[in-house]
Amino acid sequence: MSCIGTAGHVDHGKSTLVTALTGIDPDRLAEEKARGMTIDLGFAWLRLPSGREVSIVDVPGHENFIKNMLAGVGGIDLALLVVAADEGIMPQTEEHLAILDLLRVSRGIVALTKCDLVEEDWRELVREEVAARLSTTTLAGAPILPVSAYSGAGLPELLAELDRLLETTPGRQNSGRPRLPVDRVFTIQGFGTVVTGALLDGSVSVGQEVEILPQGLRARIRSLQTHKTSVETAQPGGRAAMNLVGVAKTDLARGDVISLPGRLRTTTLLDARLQLLGSAPRPLTHNAEVDLYVGAKEARARVRLLESDELRPGERGWAQLKLAEPVAVVRRDRFILRIPSPSLTIGGGEIIDTQPRNHKRRQPAVLAALEILERGAPEEVMFTALNGAAGAGPRRPDSKKSGAAPPGYALHGLQGYEEEEASRRSGLSLAEARAALETLAEQGQVTRVGAFYFAAPVWERLREAARAIAAEHHRQYPLRAGLPREEWRGRLGLSPRQASDVLAALVAAGDLAEAASASAVRLPDHAPRFTADQQRKVDALMRQFHADPFSPPGRPEIEAAVGPDVTAALIDQGALVKISDAFLFSRDAYDEAIRRIVAHLRGRQTITVAEARDLLNTSRKYMLALLEHLDERRITRRLGDDRVLGPASLLS
Repeated sequence: MSCIGTAGHVDHGKSTLVTALTGIDPDRLAEEKARGMTIDLGFAWLRLPSGREVSIVDVPGHENFIKNMLAGVGGIDLALLVVAADEGIMPQTEEHLAILDLLRVSRGIVALTKCDLVEEDWRELVREEVAARLSTTTLAGAPILPVSAYSGAGLPELLAELDRLLETTPGRQNSGRPRLPVDRVFTIQGFGTVVTGALLDGSVSVGQEVEILPQGLRARIRSLQTHKTSVETAQPGGRAAMNLVGVAKTDLARGDVISLPGRLRTTTLLDARLQLLGSAPRPLTHNAEVDLYVGAKEARARVRLLESDELRPGERGWAQLKLAEPVAVVRRDRFILRIPSPSLTIGGGEIIDTQPRNHKRRQPAVLAALEILERGAPEEVMFTALNGAAGAGPRRPDSKKSGAAPPGYALHGLQGYEEEEASRRSGLSLAEARAALETLAEQGQVTRVGAFYFAAPVWERLREAARAIAAEHHRQYPLRAGLPREEWRGRLGLSPRQASDVLAALVAAGDLAEAASASAVRLPDHAPRFTADQQRKVDALMRQFHADPFSPPGRPEIEAAVGPDVTAALIDQGALVKISDAFLFSRDAYDEAIRRIVAHLRGRQTITVAEARDLLNTSRKYMLALLEHLDERRITRRLGDDRVLGPASLLS
């Protein structure tokens, strides 16, 4: 399905023409009917001679309502530019045409309305004026057809031309990432909240859960309509009305985006290619504030020019747009920029990256990466998206690997992405993303780690960082078995799931190893080693443990004898076992104590503290601590004053 959008100056007959073509009056507000002027978006639909059904968005032509016009033209496939034959091109004709050109609407027809009010010679002069004005825009060469909405003259020819153009207009891509920029929110008694808009990039079905962005709210599609006809599935390209369950009208507003959960991410930072109109009244300066219009959304933005201090009228340039509020957009979305005073369209452009880093200005590597994202092949685009805008493009096979990063350097951007996230970041469809990832992996430009894909330079930096963090920990704490795994993950900035895949790959490659407890990460060749003096103290301590295995020194005595670090190392190594905060047993004594107690319970079913004390020839304080420890491990279970075998005793 396709969507046609009107454009043109106020009072040139856009709404009248839509009514004549469709039989539907798009002016739905009482104020519009009273004033005889379109104020907000209007909607209609049409079945063309071929049987093709199309949606129509009718926009206001008055300069005071240009914001409403912008909310409706973002999803159109073909423009119906309306120019009155008795007036020709007027100020809002110019602005609407500039907007269509900035949005790169390349299919269109000019309806030369009110032709019954002028002589043929005048009509031809207006036709020539319009053709000349279109010649420098994306609508150059568009058919210009004289029509009269009142007499019906030229309407059959207009319908036939619309049919012909739409026949050769590519259909909307179904990338599996549906989104509906909301241009209208209302309620229907007995049904609740309804939103409308042009459905882009995918299909949606009744019963599906959807996400409302940027709020992050969840709702369910109760019903769908296209052109007031109920459908089970709405296809990309046409307009759709969604009846949503789980949200109120007050929860939504024009400019919100309806998508499937997790398919889109909001952002307040965009990399974009800007085009300043030649008619702009003054240059656009670095850090200027503008109003951004994308989809049906309006947001205040600050323009950070990346190449120069200003962009002069007619020039193009790279910029980062810092938004005052989050938006849900995708790569390749077109946008419009306006200034509030005087209220005027000054330019627009194309979004190149929806999740960029903050860039420093005048950085050749950043600008080169943006050029690749703008014009590159799918593999180049994917590589640059994975590598981050700081990357300078794929490495050649003979290029050198990046060097090791020094310990303590700032970690950022060392991320891998699953297929769907890689698709979102690159702006490629899921099928294109999958093919590009496979090609890059074969070429060695991308490394797959579990479910995640890393640009090869990012993976190399991550490997070096992972080792550097472990090495630094070993230097600071040489007697510890390793860096706690969670601390290692946090310092690398990885999600728990990604960290698990990364660690498994690094262990398999011999870059890292896991400590015996599997809760710490170490270098493969790391082992805590005592100095000669420390070893002498340890040997003396262990002789005390062996002399009286079930009544060993308390922890304060142990730490006084060998030091807290050595004590912790002996626990990490398994030479000592922590029974409680106060008591440690040697590994041999601990294992023997468990063996004796379990054997006693298997023969006699129960044991008291006193019996256990006598069994080990120790004191009550040690025995209480040991039995409470065994209760925690579920080797024993307390039953009144007795202990019985616990479920974990079968493993002992």
